[in-house]
Amino acid sequence: MPSDKRPPIFLYAKFDVQALCRTASSLRQDIACTCNPDQHPASGSFNWAVFLTFEDGVQWVLRSPHTNGAELSMELSSKLLESEAATMKYVQQNSDIPVPTVHLYRANAENEIGIPFILMSKASGWPLEKAWKNPESDKPVLAASLKAKVLRQLGETTYKLSQLRFSRIGSLFERDGLVPVEECLSRGHILHDRYSLEGVARGPFISEEHYIEPTCKHAEVLQLSHHCFTAPIPSREDYESHDQYLEACDLWNDFVTVGKKLDSSDNRLDYIVAAHALRELIPAWRSQLPNTDSHLFPLCHADLSVNNIYVDDDFNITCIIDWAFSTTVPEALLLTPPGLPQSRYELDKSLRLAFQDGFETAIIGDTCDQRTESIKAALELVKEGRCSWLLTRFLNFDSIDDHGLFTALWEHTYGHSKDIGSYFAERRSSPSYIELYNDVRLEDQPLEKLKKAESNYFRDDWGCQYTPFHQQRLRKTGELFVTDSKLWKWILEFKKDWGNIS
Repeated sequence: MPSDKRPPIFLYAKFDVQALCRTASSLRQDIACTCNPDQHPASGSFNWAVFLTFEDGVQWVLRSPHTNGAELSMELSSKLLESEAATMKYVQQNSDIPVPTVHLYRANAENEIGIPFILMSKASGWPLEKAWKNPESDKPVLAASLKAKVLRQLGETTYKLSQLRFSRIGSLFERDGLVPVEECLSRGHILHDRYSLEGVARGPFISEEHYIEPTCKHAEVLQLSHHCFTAPIPSREDYESHDQYLEACDLWNDFVTVGKKLDSSDNRLDYIVAAHALRELIPAWRSQLPNTDSHLFPLCHADLSVNNIYVDDDFNITCIIDWAFSTTVPEALLLTPPGLPQSRYELDKSLRLAFQDGFETAIIGDTCDQRTESIKAALELVKEGRCSWLLTRFLNFDSIDDHGLFTALWEHTYGHSKDIGSYFAERRSSPSYIELYNDVRLEDQPLEKLKKAESNYFRDDWGCQYTPFHQQRLRKTGELFVTDSKLWKWILEFKKDWGNIS
């Protein structure tokens, strides 16, 4: 009796496997290929993938966007797929950066296979994530010399990307044999529901001024998720043990639950003030940098994490994958070391220097580039790349410590000439921000609803740890009370001592 169970390959979408194999075979002089229906698709945040094998051993990848319960709409996913394919083809045709070869792509499901897809070569080597551990991982630490080797190569890759320049900021598309820059599909313009924002320019842009607008608008109307400006999420690196880290996370959850701080008007206004401050901070920072060609914008990979970097057994980079969200950017935002193992982790000084060394080596080896002044400016930008890294993380909401990022940006730009606490107090007490605050307070939950939510959350022994909610707020004037690991450690130590006394 035939089984009604669907093969694992159709976990995320039903498609015509036979049509896929026919299509792939036709693209390789009719060499036969198979696609095992019992394989479980690889899956990431936005796409899933399956593998095809030709009879001569060559493997290709079919990648398609998630559709069921996906964060992105089908329309947006199609645009991202189309742009990613065009970007990989352009990079391969105009540089020696190792990327997957795109054999065919379709941006919608109106095709023989029945789904939108990119059909491309399988990346050679293996993903760097297998060797480069996260701070929370139990994997052995990768040798510093091998990390430095990878960073030097990424510095060379960044130089090569800096030579792929366009007259506008935005995403690449393929149009009748040309590769124009169109709508900007960067993470900062798309994710966290920012694509739904009305009244936000989408590009392409001829300057960097509009780059921060999605962050400003996000602060005003969208959910802030886990982001609390004055209460950074605990980081594993700050705690001696994993258990202590988990206890600190519990304390953080308790803290932001009281008064529903995440989407409160106070938290929202903090982000609005910070986002608006960038309108002054970014030009002040740029004025301290060397002059570059402000009319040409280099191509930038959006996520150079260990998941997307493939290496061989000698840690030579063999392929860079996942070019979704890649756009052209202001040069200063490209010429910065990536965060590794993931974008939120800042590199130490030795690895930043390795990146700089690789960038300089690439310049020396490129005899075609004779723009002496541009070279000097680019080298200076690479050395000053930390501020670009901080800014990118903040604009993309790619952090568990937005206050720390903003403070570092502020101090890097202004030093001790402007006090950040005084700035926030002044802004929050100004008539325009008081009016804005009163508007956003209309979205705060009623007191009775807050009390009920807190009562449901704090049950049993935890109830005695917190005083009941009351209407008077901590932030009466605008001063910044920032929680950090010191506070959570102090509370944990106090609880321990109290337990010993009891």
